[in-house]
Amino acid sequence: MDKIDNQVIGLITDFGARGQHYVASMKGIVLNINPKANIIDIAHNITPFSIIEAAYVIKSTYSLYPKNTIFIIVVDPGVGSSREIILIRTKSGYFFIGPNNGIFTNVFDSSEISKCIHIKNEQYFNIPVSKTFHGRDIMAPVGAYLSKGVNIDKFGSKFPVTKLIDYPIELKKISDNEIKCTVQYIDEFGNIITNIKENYVIFNEGTEIAIRTREQKIRGKFVTFFKEVFVNSPLFIVGSSGFLEISKNQGNAASDLGLKVGDIITIEL
Repeated sequence: MDKIDNQVIGLITDFGARGQHYVASMKGIVLNINPKANIIDIAHNITPFSIIEAAYVIKSTYSLYPKNTIFIIVVDPGVGSSREIILIRTKSGYFFIGPNNGIFTNVFDSSEISKCIHIKNEQYFNIPVSKTFHGRDIMAPVGAYLSKGVNIDKFGSKFPVTKLIDYPIELKKISDNEIKCTVQYIDEFGNIITNIKENYVIFNEGTEIAIRTREQKIRGKFVTFFKEVFVNSPLFIVGSSGFLEISKNQGNAASDLGLKVGDIITIEL
């Protein structure tokens, strides 16, 4: 039986500061169903509609939570359309609820999915269901009932993993010395987080690396901590989430380079 014994629910949305009442509405729904739920705000400032950014935030945080944690992802540019709302259980023991729009396929490989459900059972919805707020009326109540131990199969029908939407995020080796990659996140400090994992290529301490965009080419050293270079100097570093980052010591690399999430860049080794 696919029941859970953990009541932690993590919320990821693109509602932003002026959408705090949307988040509060989802929490109200959850707490009315399960007053004991432990609701965690993982991120609500995802760039609006950014599947790339949402996927990065989820994959860099979810495994740090207790097994059976439920993650509700409301980054949903297709809300109200025919896109499916999916409930996934992973082999590692986590639950994910969100739209079938390409987020899930960028968080984990399909081989990590142990069960995938198309949420359709209106018995577990907040009625009436708004066409513009499925996060409140479908995802939040389903997550709440799941946290109370309702069996995963009761929420809908089995959904083929092969029908999960694929949202390609470019990453490929052009040559032994060039990698084309994607900006998947920019933090408050202007650090540019690429989708190059640290084991994708060997980075040698102190070697020079370059970033090439359409407008410019910037060189910097690969280092293990920021103060290895002068203030405002560019650098390359593997960040805490295990991805290659382009940064400036006490500067803002993203602003200076004019980059944003989703931009394609080339790294020269």
